[in-house]
Amino acid sequence: MDLRTRKTRRALRGAFLEMRATRPLEKVTVRELCERAEISKATFYLHYHSVVDLSRELQEAVVSDIVSGLGETGGPLADPRRFTRELFLAFIEHADEIDVLFSRGQEHALIESVERELRRRILSASPELESDMRFNMLLTYQVHGSHATYMRYARGIGDEGRRDVVDAISEASAAVASLW
Repeated sequence: MDLRTRKTRRALRGAFLEMRATRPLEKVTVRELCERAEISKATFYLHYHSVVDLSRELQEAVVSDIVSGLGETGGPLADPRRFTRELFLAFIEHADEIDVLFSRGQEHALIESVERELRRRILSASPELESDMRFNMLLTYQVHGSHATYMRYARGIGDEGRRDVVDAISEASAAVASLW
């Protein structure tokens, strides 16, 4: 990618994140986005079809970073405690981006995207798990259930409190996995 393209994309991303921090996705217009990024609408359309495409690209990048940051955990069946702990530490690390990109009507997209990307990566290494009901249920439980628990109990508390919540969620995930 050449320098101009990188600068344009960086300007669009910055302007988009500023706008999304204060308004829902539906209220971000191409015209206003281009004004903030100091580019023409024609330039915007060379890179993206719509504001939704830009948003989706940024969301996918955050999800990819979260999942890539998990390392080689072996997935939810091999070491559920470690898997869950690393997943939530990744959520905490990307909290600012998550709060902007997955807020104001986009909250559901984060967990669905994380589960889909985790499943894709795990199945690419272990395709035999695709029809394994235990694996599929445990992955869904760990991602969705753990995230719901985290959101209920870890919002608005300090780092030490969040670590305690993550530890408790990790223990619960290990306990559930041991039942199967």
